[in-house]
Amino acid sequence: MRQLFKVAKAIFLYILGRCRGLFSTSSFGIKGGYRHRKKEVYWDDTSFTDECQKEVYELARFYLDKYGYKNVLDIGCGSGFKLLRYFSDCNTAGVEVDATYKFLKEKYPDRVWINADQAGQMPQKTDIIICADVIEHLINPDDLLKLIKDIHFELLFLSTPERKICRGWLDYGPPANIHHVREWNAKEFSRYIAPHFDILAHMITNVADATQLLICKRKTTT
Repeated sequence: MRQLFKVAKAIFLYILGRCRGLFSTSSFGIKGGYRHRKKEVYWDDTSFTDECQKEVYELARFYLDKYGYKNVLDIGCGSGFKLLRYFSDCNTAGVEVDATYKFLKEKYPDRVWINADQAGQMPQKTDIIICADVIEHLINPDDLLKLIKDIHFELLFLSTPERKICRGWLDYGPPANIHHVREWNAKEFSRYIAPHFDILAHMITNVADATQLLICKRKTTT
């Protein structure tokens, strides 16, 4: 009976979402009618190590070694564990919000950390940018993409949960995770990012965590 109720509720919410979609347009590449959260809820990542997204960092390390890169910028680096585990021999910079930034400065004082509120401190150039499961936390992800586009980089590793794997094709939001403002399925995420960067690869790196990853380059100018 409980399962039947759950299915009926999902279908009802799907129908409501479709109806909303008749009167609303796509936002950030996501289908019309999807419910985006209206505020950000801070996620304290300082106690975590490599429970999630480690495949993103492993792939970034593979490409770093392949092309002989040395400079890594991690936007939304969390506890800093994965950045330093995979890139301790590189020139690294990690970007975080104020509370986490203070934690990083105290724990790893010999490394470069940047307060997300001080965009002027961002490097103008780096080899690799990692932005692992950050974009879904932001009210306006356009600001993040603009920040990245202002940096001259070689490769961007941009990941976020794949909504269809997480929630199924009926879902119209908001995400079950209260720290997520929105979630994209693969088609929507590609549609949103493609106008900003050249997408070299789009893959699921971890089915259990529903991690989708885009590997991108800067747009070529003609």
